[in-house]
Amino acid sequence: MSRIRMKIFVSNETDAALTFSDEEIVHGDFTPDWNPPPTIGPGERKGFQGEGNIVPIDQAVTGTEGRVRYQIEAPDGGELYIHWDSPLIESQFGNTFHVWAPANWEVTHSGGQGHEAELDIRLRRTARRSVPNFHARGRGFAFKNKWDSGLPVISLGFLWNALFDSLPGPLGELGIDRVIDENFVPITHADAGLCGGMVYTVMDYYAQHLFPPESTSSPVLRDDALFGYIRDRLWDSFDVGGQGHRFLGYSSPHYPNGDEGVIQTAGFTRGRSWVTYREAFPEIQADIDAGRLSPVGLIQTDNLDIGTNHQVLAYAYEKSGQDVTLYIYDPNEAQQEIALKFNITATDGEVHVARIGGDPKNDHRIFCFFRINGYSPKSPPNGLRIKSVRKALRASGPPPYSVRGAVVANRAAGSVTRWLHTI
Repeated sequence: MSRIRMKIFVSNETDAALTFSDEEIVHGDFTPDWNPPPTIGPGERKGFQGEGNIVPIDQAVTGTEGRVRYQIEAPDGGELYIHWDSPLIESQFGNTFHVWAPANWEVTHSGGQGHEAELDIRLRRTARRSVPNFHARGRGFAFKNKWDSGLPVISLGFLWNALFDSLPGPLGELGIDRVIDENFVPITHADAGLCGGMVYTVMDYYAQHLFPPESTSSPVLRDDALFGYIRDRLWDSFDVGGQGHRFLGYSSPHYPNGDEGVIQTAGFTRGRSWVTYREAFPEIQADIDAGRLSPVGLIQTDNLDIGTNHQVLAYAYEKSGQDVTLYIYDPNEAQQEIALKFNITATDGEVHVARIGGDPKNDHRIFCFFRINGYSPKSPPNGLRIKSVRKALRASGPPPYSVRGAVVANRAAGSVTRWLHTI
């Protein structure tokens, strides 16, 4: 095994300089000429590298682990703390990192896995980061996730056709076809909720530069085009062919909360707090930074009552030190913005998420959350073209906003109508 190395680059996207204050090498050493730089100025990207020890025959005997501290030179500054650990023998957690900044500063990191790794660290001032032109007020459905109990959702006919669509060749060769009535033999009904279908459908309207229908009441007829579409998208949101099993696995009373138990040490799994803070939030954050909406599964049970679980849509966040505020569209709350607040410092205990806003009856305990994979856009029915500047601004971000200012700015840029088509 060759020497284990960890390159660490810090991108300083702030107006304050970073001044080196302290370092400690636990295993290995800094690579010669790759020591932590004395300063990292505003707008600069600089790095250093730790490496493990080897014996004379070029066989690794240690990994690389260390800590580096920088002072943020600003009146409201503080310490930027960087800890890395790339062990000789990787665990189920891989290489691990603790990268912390003080309140009012946002630090994120990405990469860093493997024995020849590169970790990228980004420091910014705290601010609300949002998916462009999306806010729950105008993008969410005007009706809540409340449905008539007589509407069938999952039925034997629906499941059969889903199976046929996944295996059309082999079934067709046997003379087997789709059933005409998808509602044949209902298994579940709409009063259990269609949150995942509503989330995916809202994402579809956004992808098509459309608003959802303005009705404040959910569809009540089984042959309603919007109901049928939301029901189909509910099935898609379960990600049955991918990682949809997480809705069940994370709901088990036997699934560990923290990452310090025997079952984790033995390498079998990662606890709910690790999944939530170290896996899910960075994935959601990366989506939002890239301008993508991020569908999220909320685990709201630890006794396999999976009907209690829920799906929401993340579209903005704010990170101050280790405190995170995640803004979501919640189908249970119609067009009201809801926030989830949590701290990502430690992963050795239970997940603690505070829900801000909405009906207290919807404030279930959150045991874990994760990013839902497998979304691909489709064309939803009954979408509305965006013609109103006021509605466009309402759907694009939090107040304050100026209709007059938007009109003047976009006339100067060429066309208000062209701008509306991009919302």
